[in-house]
Amino acid sequence: MAETFLNRAVPIFTEEGLAVLRGKVVALAGLGGVGGGAFLALVRCGVTRFRLAENGVFDPPDMNRQAGALGQTMGRPKLDVYVELARSINPALELECFPEGVTGGNLEGFLAGADVYVGVIDVEKGHDIKAMTPALLEKYDLPMFTCGAIGFGALLVAHEPGGMMPEAFWRLVRERSDGNQGLLPSLFGDFFNRPVMDRIAGGCASGILPTTAIGALAANTLLACEVLTCLLRGTGLVDREPVFAPRFTVVDFLNQKLAVGDASLGA
Repeated sequence: MAETFLNRAVPIFTEEGLAVLRGKVVALAGLGGVGGGAFLALVRCGVTRFRLAENGVFDPPDMNRQAGALGQTMGRPKLDVYVELARSINPALELECFPEGVTGGNLEGFLAGADVYVGVIDVEKGHDIKAMTPALLEKYDLPMFTCGAIGFGALLVAHEPGGMMPEAFWRLVRERSDGNQGLLPSLFGDFFNRPVMDRIAGGCASGILPTTAIGALAANTLLACEVLTCLLRGTGLVDREPVFAPRFTVVDFLNQKLAVGDASLGA
């Protein structure tokens, strides 16, 4: 039988599905507002084998959205806090930790042998790592999922080996857009609540990347669900394929909207 904490999940995932999840390895780079909550959600759904890369520490601005950001965790390494939280849920977890984060020297070892790569490194960081990633995704036949919290919603983009890689996807998005709305090309921004997007743009202009707890929770949920959809492919427990580029998924709870778009078709 599954562990006691999974009793209510068994009817949905089934014992066979949970056995599949226990055998998969999720490589997760970034335990911030998106990655940290998604990691805990995957743990609570029965995934047990992770590689975790994170070199940050918690500071007060993290408390508006990050699952592990509490008064007593300020100044502590995010990786240590999330490992403690996850093991308190499931002591049987198999965790391989990379406290230095992902680097040019460890990226291949971090990805080799994994079943899914979750890359949620801050948009302004890790440009060298992001440039190295596509070739390794192809080499190890590894799908990649990334997601961002946008106001009261989230945007998810995923890439599969042999499919459209990030550079080509973002080039296409820029070609299909008529400028930016804050950090987002208009192709994406048009899916989200316009007044909120205007305020995000104003915050970005003043040097602050605005975020909400709702957006982080939306991103946590959207990302974890899509990773589970990928891990359970071929089991008969999910009735669709994951959404891969050039398609993308957006959710905006303020607009009460969920949509799957296609960058090759424009807005």
